Amino acid sequence: MKIICEKDEFLRGIRTVQNALTSSALPILSHILMSTKDQKVRLIATNLEITIFSFFSAEIKEEGELCLPGDKLASIVRELPLSRINLETEETKATITCEKSIFHLLGLNASEYPEVPQVEGENTLTLPSEKLREMIQKTSFAASLDETRQNLNGVCLELEEGEVRMIATDGRRLSYISIPHPSLNIPPMKVLIPLKALQNLLRILSQGEVEIGIGKQQIFFKLNNTLLVSQLIEADFPNYQGVIPSEHKLTILSERDKLLEAIRRVSLLSDEKSRLLKFKLKGENLMITANSPEAGSAYEELTVKKEGEEDIEIGFNSVYLLDVLKNMEGEVRVELINSSSSGVIRPATGENYIYIIMPIKTKEEVETP
Repeated sequence: MKIICEKDEFLRGIRTVQNALTSSALPILSHILMSTKDQKVRLIATNLEITIFSFFSAEIKEEGELCLPGDKLASIVRELPLSRINLETEETKATITCEKSIFHLLGLNASEYPEVPQVEGENTLTLPSEKLREMIQKTSFAASLDETRQNLNGVCLELEEGEVRMIATDGRRLSYISIPHPSLNIPPMKVLIPLKALQNLLRILSQGEVEIGIGKQQIFFKLNNTLLVSQLIEADFPNYQGVIPSEHKLTILSERDKLLEAIRRVSLLSDEKSRLLKFKLKGENLMITANSPEAGSAYEELTVKKEGEEDIEIGFNSVYLLDVLKNMEGEVRVELINSSSSGVIRPATGENYIYIIMPIKTKEEVETP
């Protein structure tokens, strides 16, 4: 293989696929498969569950392919002068030349690389990248990190009746978002995408449209000169619809920034195990408190708007509150039934984003016979 390319194009391609590299027991998985195809250079990295392809234009003098150590290749190209790069391979060695810099980098034979997944997408749709980014950011944080709960280790993608939905839950909270897609012309379906695949996708999303293809066992995301292919989780996502409360008795309305800042401050002294914050609403005064036997206590009071006659005392996990408020803006609604029922947090305007959070029993409730 002999190619001449621009440094910034080469480095962009390496950084894109580098997200899929892994330092597992298989040395080949720490390598990038570099090859030429259709007058472009193709870079591939995989961890066997997620595969990322990146393509960039180059002057191709001779076709070929070779596996090169990803981290070393990235470090070399990053430090080269901002100029054209010459890369030439011979057997399992690559010679990289840029102005007066010369590197000889040892690699592995391309035949040792795992089989590259064939892109299968019986059903495809297109979304603006910013909409897709928003959907992932507003749901993925609620997925479970407990690897024994496979059906909660990802984000559910649901397509139905002109809508695209994403839902994630860890059993204690649930995050749901939907967007209209009038031109959706594929049959209703529900698939479970691994959390790591979506985290990698967030790192490489750029401006423009994203083509999404769904097959029986895999899903792909195609944008510009990048393609991410992931295995799907073969497990049944819980029936989330029954978890969303159909009514509420009390609503707290607050500016997101004020509520977020207050929770962030008070949570500094929350119990390290439970992360318990107590909300006490009296009239239009919301009192937020935390107590840690080892560290001390904190108190803050906010003036809020209230819908409903009742006052309430309820406990929530501060981390779960902060996670959702970081992904909202403007005025937010906290809808409650009582101190033992799940609460709903949503934007004050719009119905497409809903966050369900289970309360934590306060010490007083636990001690009550």
